[in-house]
Amino acid sequence: IGEVYVRSILVTVDDTPSCVTARALGVALARRTGAALRGVTAIEVSDINRVEPFPVGGAEYAYARLKHREQQAKERRSRIADLPATFQSAVASEGIEAPCSTIEGDIRGGLLRMIETCDLLVTGRDAEFHLEPLDGVTPLVEHIIARGCRPVVVTGPTAIEDGPVLVAYDGSAPAAKALQLAALLGIFGSSSAHILTVQGEGADARQIAARARDFLALHDVKAEIEACVSSDDPADILMRRAVESRARLLVMGAFGHRGFREILFGSCTRRLFDSAPLPLFIYH
Repeated sequence: IGEVYVRSILVTVDDTPSCVTARALGVALARRTGAALRGVTAIEVSDINRVEPFPVGGAEYAYARLKHREQQAKERRSRIADLPATFQSAVASEGIEAPCSTIEGDIRGGLLRMIETCDLLVTGRDAEFHLEPLDGVTPLVEHIIARGCRPVVVTGPTAIEDGPVLVAYDGSAPAAKALQLAALLGIFGSSSAHILTVQGEGADARQIAARARDFLALHDVKAEIEACVSSDDPADILMRRAVESRARLLVMGAFGHRGFREILFGSCTRRLFDSAPLPLFIYH
């Protein structure tokens, strides 16, 4: 069986800080892997067009609110209309040609269908197509991670171009799957890996990390391991190591023990999505 690499990268295009970083990361990954790059944006005005309660005796007020919402929707549509050309121009300046599609209507369903046609999705954690920066990972990004069928790279507003790849590995099936996909898709490139295993008392963290190192060796990825036995929040340890090692990417599986949503968005995973200082590669 031949080697597997990324052939198609899809980037969410929104006018927010993290999505601008996602665009730059998509370009960097396309260059590193030789993949084709595409963008996708969406016209989302449902939050503006929602029905508001009609105030008693307030027909004039209600009409003014209606006209205000119509103006907001018009302005947003105008700004979104410019995003595909802005995306194409920005990536063209980097020597890459990339089309950009626009979804209107069933945005979540449309995105999931587009994700089926790519190997990897790169998105800013604030992507919501409201053209406003939001704190932490948005409901839309949660949805495409939970329901999408491809690995996802989620980035914050900070771009990191070089450095090792930090691997959060706890020996679980999600962590093993994420590591395998990252290796098969060529995500490591020529970078080394730093494998970090965080376990509580009584667990052999070093043996767990060594299994990940041995797997990466089969894919010609050099890796050093670090075993940490601690009761501290793993998110704190991971974010601290990410800064100390100047890592450019964190590869991790989603984990948790309280149902489908918690499997993907347990407290540790959620904190990393919301505030990690580097992009996260995740596959569930």
